[in-house]
Amino acid sequence: YALMDMPEPPPPKKVTKKKSAPKLIIDRTGETDNARYTGLKMSALMDDDAMGQALQEAAEKVKRGESLRKRLVEEDYVMPYADNTNKGPRQTPLWTPEKLDEAGRKAGEAQAWARKARMGELKKDPFEMLAVEGELRLYSVVAAMTVAIAFGNSSKQALDMIGASGFDPLLEVLKLPALTLLAAGLGSGLANALIFAPEKKRSGFVWGVKGLMGGPLALRQLRELDELKTIGESEGR
Repeated sequence: YALMDMPEPPPPKKVTKKKSAPKLIIDRTGETDNARYTGLKMSALMDDDAMGQALQEAAEKVKRGESLRKRLVEEDYVMPYADNTNKGPRQTPLWTPEKLDEAGRKAGEAQAWARKARMGELKKDPFEMLAVEGELRLYSVVAAMTVAIAFGNSSKQALDMIGASGFDPLLEVLKLPALTLLAAGLGSGLANALIFAPEKKRSGFVWGVKGLMGGPLALRQLRELDELKTIGESEGR
């Protein structure tokens, strides 16, 4: 405030006002606590008029439902922060019929939304797993070995080491099948991912990878499968 040449506002009352807890003073001698007075009792009064007046006051107190015994100071003492003036927010809401109805309505809407979302989910199918198995794996192994032998830099050296250098022309012949297998895998992967998988509501990525690895076999497998249905469609809802 001083740097901005602004008057400093007064502190809030919460800061300036100091709260002090009440002090408990227990009078053991009866000087300030009338309930501890040990003088003459009603039955020990010598004056009949005073005794009659005391009895009348006692009868009136009984009619009003008041106690004849005076309360001690410590009986009315309240521990600091034990009253209801320092309460935080409710930990549990105050339930009313309206609030119960509102909570039930919201819970019903949440359950209906979850049920509807579940019915819209596609049903799980083991063919939708990203796993190259069976004939697809065999095709991928054969294709990989053919490409490796046909285009490998060490194929000729390997034939020389085993004394089969006369089969060098065979490597040139293998290049055509190797290119055919590569083209078939690439074409099958693209066809699965872009055409056949979306038509059957299946994963284009999964079947694209399967087509790339399994070639025409993966393409044939996908075309033989039925359209993937949702849970609601399979249950007839």
